[in-house]
Amino acid sequence: MAASSGKKKSKGKKKPPVKKPAKSKLGLFIWGAVAGITLIALVGILLLPAKKETLHERDSTVKPYPRPDLFTEKPRKPVYEERIGIGFDLRVWEADMAILHALSRMDKDDDHILHSRIENRFFYGTPYQFQDLHVYTNNRQSEFISILQDTLALFVDNASLKLEDESQHHWSISINGQNTHLLRLGIDPPLTQPGSGKLAIIIDDLGESTEYARKLAELDFPVTFSILPYLPETQKVAQIASRNNLEIMLHMPMEPESYSRGVEPGPGALFVDMEPHEIRMQFLHSLSQVPQATGVNNHMGSAFTQNYSGMKIVFEELQKREMFFVDSLTTPRSVAAALAAEMEVDFMQRHVFLDNIRSQEAIIYQLKKAETMAARYGHAVAIGHPHPETLQALRSWNRERNPRVYFSRVDDLLLDQKIKALSADTRRKTDLIY
Repeated sequence: MAASSGKKKSKGKKKPPVKKPAKSKLGLFIWGAVAGITLIALVGILLLPAKKETLHERDSTVKPYPRPDLFTEKPRKPVYEERIGIGFDLRVWEADMAILHALSRMDKDDDHILHSRIENRFFYGTPYQFQDLHVYTNNRQSEFISILQDTLALFVDNASLKLEDESQHHWSISINGQNTHLLRLGIDPPLTQPGSGKLAIIIDDLGESTEYARKLAELDFPVTFSILPYLPETQKVAQIASRNNLEIMLHMPMEPESYSRGVEPGPGALFVDMEPHEIRMQFLHSLSQVPQATGVNNHMGSAFTQNYSGMKIVFEELQKREMFFVDSLTTPRSVAAALAAEMEVDFMQRHVFLDNIRSQEAIIYQLKKAETMAARYGHAVAIGHPHPETLQALRSWNRERNPRVYFSRVDDLLLDQKIKALSADTRRKTDLIY
């Protein structure tokens, strides 16, 4: 038997588990803070608004403000001028119609009205036309006033009729406390209206319909085509006008004051918050849409035409090209007239909007206002829009208009303006010499 070693072999005992070192509480806190900050940063980045891309950052092959799909996907109702002063303007027109109604009740027509003076005025920023009228009633002044008073009370909100001068039979109409009409009641109308002049009629917002453009071109008198850029038929409409030797303007979309309330000026518009190079680039690209244009007028623009720095860029480009500007006068605070004088850019402003009220009768009445202004002051500019009622009114009015008022292009009015200014300057210098 083999001798033992004196020691018993011990049975294998389980080793006690080795304890892993515990993580430091400070370390856990740091890791948790880092993870939390990272998560917050990622969420913040996702919530940030997309960076506004400037025109310079775009691919040079991409045209600025391309025509949006809304012009091609489905038919849309055209948006013409801002609905500036439409409520007040409507009530002024209702007062006009009340005067005509009173005369009609006395078996007299609108030949018994003679506009002595028409002024563009503003009521809390909204434009309207104050009218100084001679109304001929054949010694039936009391009857006329009675009918007119009843008609105003029935149909024109917040209108009042007031005797201003009893001896001269002068009455005034006020709406919301604002004088809109001065009526000078007389006996017999004159055989002919005094004076003669020139009238330019501009039709804005063209470019959607070649059919309407052709009908305009077929009128027995010339009208000026003012064409919006980026519309489906912009180039074709310009070609129709060019073939018929009609004056062509670019109708430049500009930011309206009502933009924040959802009124869109359309593709290619100039906005007051654009960078100078964006304004210039967009304006030049819009000009390239209507290369036949010799002048520009604003589409909407009650906000942008108040902006001196933005409008100055527009006028710099007009000056380089010897183009003129017609202010549609959608705000009393437009800087266009001051800039035109400062930069010696040919300039006109709108005298009459023809179709704020889309009624053939109302448009004809506005056309008669325009021809009265032309006869009295030598020239007038009227602006209409491509409504069916406007086309019908133009045709009807032309059959009975004042023959002493001649149709004119805007550039002809500007030439007359220059000649008059030159003559006045020559006379002044002659007076100084002698």
